Amino acid sequence: MMSVFPRLLLPATALALMAGPAFAQTALPMGAPVQGKASDDAPAEYTFVAKSAGVLSAAVQGSGDLVLQLVDEDGQTVPDGTTDRDMNGSSGTELLSTTIGEAGTYKLRVRVQGGDASTFQIAGAFLAFPPFARPADPDRRPAQARALQVGKPHDDTLDPESGDNWDWFSFKANAAGALAIIIRPQGGTEADLVLEVFADRNFAEAVDRSDQDMQGNSSNESVTINVTAGQMVHIKVINQSGSPSKYRVSSSLIQ
Repeated sequence: MMSVFPRLLLPATALALMAGPAFAQTALPMGAPVQGKASDDAPAEYTFVAKSAGVLSAAVQGSGDLVLQLVDEDGQTVPDGTTDRDMNGSSGTELLSTTIGEAGTYKLRVRVQGGDASTFQIAGAFLAFPPFARPADPDRRPAQARALQVGKPHDDTLDPESGDNWDWFSFKANAAGALAIIIRPQGGTEADLVLEVFADRNFAEAVDRSDQDMQGNSSNESVTINVTAGQMVHIKVINQSGSPSKYRVSSSLIQ
């Protein structure tokens, strides 16, 4: 029997009321380090404009347990865009180096995990390298998510070898209830798929995630969440195996 754990999702207005202070935002310093400050409920946020694909590196050193996270214009964490390695045994020392696949505006967040406010030094560097450009993919970002109808299955494919590593979809709940989302392999293919669910256009952190490999099949994943009438839910289907795969997205709303 499939085991699901519903999670309550709040409307965007409620989330706005519960949100902490706004991010402190400035340009990411390139070259010489500058001083910054962040706290558990108020991360520091630095913007960076990439004119081409390339490699972005950022280093931070300060007090507290720091985490670096790089997101794109939609707020989606870029591949390999989070680090919490505690370099040299120091929880306040982090180095992020990740490939940027396309030109655009990115945001680097410095988060503090618990404890008091942190002061830190931060600096970045960018190596422009156009050959690292990511191939065109129409549903690679939340803003380009394919809208699906609850209760109507949809078949799709992922091909990491051609740069198609994940797909975005959106659902709009027409009533309150428990929304179940399931992905299953199709056409005899089986890859290691992951299902992530996002609510109220917060694309930096999934509200739920499935990598259970249900029934011993690495393409079988399922998430069930509570939704309100009219709520928008986005999902991200990720291929972790590197091999091409076909899959089906199914959904149902239990009232």
